[in-house]
Amino acid sequence: MSNINPSKSLEKAKKQHFEMLRKNNAITDAKNGELSLGAMKSLDVILQVYHEHQDRKIHMELSYLRKKLGLEKNNDYVDRIKTYLLELKLPFELRDFNDIQSGKKVAWALTSFLNEVKSYKDTQHLIEINISESFVEYMVDRAGYTNIDLSLSKRFKTKYGYKIYEMYLRYYSMPNRIDKQLGTIKKDLNELNDKFGTKHKHASKMLEGMNRGIQEILSLTGEEIFCSYDRVHKKFTFSWAKNLKKIETKCRIPNARVDEFIEWVVDHTKQKINNMKYYKIKIKKLILEDEYEEMETLYRGMMIHKYGYSSTEVDAYKSISGKYKEFSRKKEQITLF
Repeated sequence: MSNINPSKSLEKAKKQHFEMLRKNNAITDAKNGELSLGAMKSLDVILQVYHEHQDRKIHMELSYLRKKLGLEKNNDYVDRIKTYLLELKLPFELRDFNDIQSGKKVAWALTSFLNEVKSYKDTQHLIEINISESFVEYMVDRAGYTNIDLSLSKRFKTKYGYKIYEMYLRYYSMPNRIDKQLGTIKKDLNELNDKFGTKHKHASKMLEGMNRGIQEILSLTGEEIFCSYDRVHKKFTFSWAKNLKKIETKCRIPNARVDEFIEWVVDHTKQKINNMKYYKIKIKKLILEDEYEEMETLYRGMMIHKYGYSSTEVDAYKSISGKYKEFSRKKEQITLF
């Protein structure tokens, strides 16, 4: 059996001009709302480079940052970038994490994202960025990530739109016991003031800004998010429809077989897996989006070797569109495969 190589599918995604960032939820949840929108976007770009190289000291072309931040039409881009990076040196609050060096539980800490930023005279087109060690430790301690498309996020012009869309992605798949096809998240006024860096005292003022952000999200992504305010419990409720049909139409195997198939893939791979939880999440995403290149071979293998179908019988379950229909055979075959 051949080695599984999901990186080929990921490279295919890159060629489609998607610039994905696995943004640690410790950052999306941090109280950093006082940062400007430009500083938030700069943080995302730096994080993406850090994830690629795993080095706290980063050397970056100013022209690269300019392009990533969408500042191609701004002649004062150097001064803007300096201002954004200066903001990332300002302290903000992190809560509830384990300090690796002392082994103690931290209730709260004031730290910054960046330690130092330099530009040398002989290479002024380059900047040297040093990420705070304590901030990296915080990210390592806090599990969970949200996938952000940087080519999309750089187009936001309002902090409301940027932050609400980030929250929408963060909580999109969170279970809802009342209605599994509806996503919801609730926040109070203080939480939202921390998120947006505002000081609103009345719900109506907060709703004005958030409605502008929700309209921007709709115009940029086509995703529709609703927000209402519960005067009794003093909570804002964000809600959206989960696009389950869209996911199912891309996936070429029955939705009910996806998790079983992932276990089959894991059991038969020769590839060393360092992080099983992340590996399964990555494989599932590729399968649901029909980006997993070895799906056809491995799924047929599961039907043949686990359930005892012949190759001809498997062919009969494949529709003209290339999707596989659900099969009814329940008894698994005893096999050495």
